[in-house]
Amino acid sequence: MTFDCAIIGAGPAGCAAAMYLARAGRSVALIDRAAFPRRKACGEGILPAGVAVLRELGVYEGAEALGRRFSGVAWTTRDGRHARSRFPHGQGLAVPREDLDHLLLRRAAEKRGVRVFLNTAPLGVERAGDGVRVRLPNGTLRAERLIAADGAASPSLRALGVPRREPELKRYGLAARLTGVGSGDFVEVFLIDGGEVYLTPLPGDRRVSAALLLERETLARDFSGREAAFWRLARAHPALRTRLERASLDAPVVGLGPLASASARWEDGPWLAAGDAAGAVDPLVGDGIGLALRGGRLAAEETAAALAGSGRPGGYTRRRRRLVRPKERLARFALAMSRRPGLARWTIKALRAFPSAFSALLAD
Repeated sequence: MTFDCAIIGAGPAGCAAAMYLARAGRSVALIDRAAFPRRKACGEGILPAGVAVLRELGVYEGAEALGRRFSGVAWTTRDGRHARSRFPHGQGLAVPREDLDHLLLRRAAEKRGVRVFLNTAPLGVERAGDGVRVRLPNGTLRAERLIAADGAASPSLRALGVPRREPELKRYGLAARLTGVGSGDFVEVFLIDGGEVYLTPLPGDRRVSAALLLERETLARDFSGREAAFWRLARAHPALRTRLERASLDAPVVGLGPLASASARWEDGPWLAAGDAAGAVDPLVGDGIGLALRGGRLAAEETAAALAGSGRPGGYTRRRRRLVRPKERLARFALAMSRRPGLARWTIKALRAFPSAFSALLAD
């Protein structure tokens, strides 16, 4: 079996890349070890720039039918100080992650030139001449180009001998869906000691997606079972204690992490890395899905150029760096704010005094 491009990983980055490459007339093998739909720990919010990619791919209407729109972000400190801002352009969209992934996969599978291999874990990935060879349980496929989009652990990049760079500060998370929690049309971020709790409004009556992110040491100290740890840590915030009085789990608590790891290289010869395989910005900025979709588009553009003979060495790395650098800077500042209550209070006060500055932070 021979394809123009093999994509390993059928999450948002991989599916977006497959659809853009199919639009460019390229043949694609889209491979994932999982069966869909599948549950994955996620904050489940897509910021406006990611929503724009859904529109470009023609899947926005389907995603909107499964989700709920939101208009901005609000931050609240432990002492009750708060600031909020609407997005300067467009709206966000919250979709249960398994529903979004399944929708993207179905739409990718409908594209001419895309062949999907699910429940298929590659047995080996290696460079072969000017291209790559992927060994599957039922045979071997060859492709001129490879996009590794198989998550933060990325077995495909490991097989190619590419190391990962671990973050200096390892953070982990717990995610759940709750009912009985009132919500408006904002993603709410509550700063707790050493971390944050996110509430993202979901479709349905008083349903939210809840994600709790903490430093490793804090999580290890308080972890006595995912569910018990989630409730204890989330209710540590005074404002959340009241909000969660009548809350109950709508889906099991799942874990994620370590956060913000990255591949030591994003491209080399016939392959490039996209999505969390390339690297994940700390979810503190709340744009993981959006960055994956935009990164998938970028990977497809660079792959199509390489297949056409017009690619530039290092071009993908330069473009991806421009994409993620603003989010990385914001993540570093927001992380410092979550660890230093004084800085958090000063920042919230400044954002309330200068709402245009908050709006600028949310711009893409």
